[in-house]
Amino acid sequence: MKDERKTVHHLSMLLLVLFGLALPVDGEDFRFRCMGETTGLCDFLRDAAGKETTIKISPDSDPGCLVLFKALQTKRVYGTKGWENHEGAKWKQEIILTGVFLSPLKWTESGPNTAPSEQYRDFKITGLKVQFPLSRFVDATDDPTGPVIMETHFGFDSLFPQGLRLSGKLIDLGKHTAKKSDAE
Repeated sequence: MKDERKTVHHLSMLLLVLFGLALPVDGEDFRFRCMGETTGLCDFLRDAAGKETTIKISPDSDPGCLVLFKALQTKRVYGTKGWENHEGAKWKQEIILTGVFLSPLKWTESGPNTAPSEQYRDFKITGLKVQFPLSRFVDATDDPTGPVIMETHFGFDSLFPQGLRLSGKLIDLGKHTAKKSDAE
């Protein structure tokens, strides 16, 4: 009887290990958007069902993805929920983040003269893809109320003509381009 229990235990452990190996290591895909500069949290993930979760990006995310992520933010590519309409101009920025949530729901601290407390989850990026073409707004003048120009990019070459580097080496941006089926 004791040997049978030991055998069942070992088989159970083997099944758990095999099941664990079958799970995706990279995590799930989410559409990313950022509200730009705000007084509170501004990064959001949207799952396939349309549910949105506020996140904080984990510093232990994939280093190459973090370099690209920060470079996109610098270029004012923040991602959108879908097609946007700005005074009749239709545009979109499709950023797909792959990763895992590292925490259950948390709340930011709040106090006098600070932003209200907000819910969020820590998120570790393991992959990042951008769907082209994408459009972005560029200020035509230094006047914040003045006109803007909409640029459309068909690949990373026009967005980052010098490429992006991590530890002195060029990042292969081709692996970060989403095919139509990846992003939909």
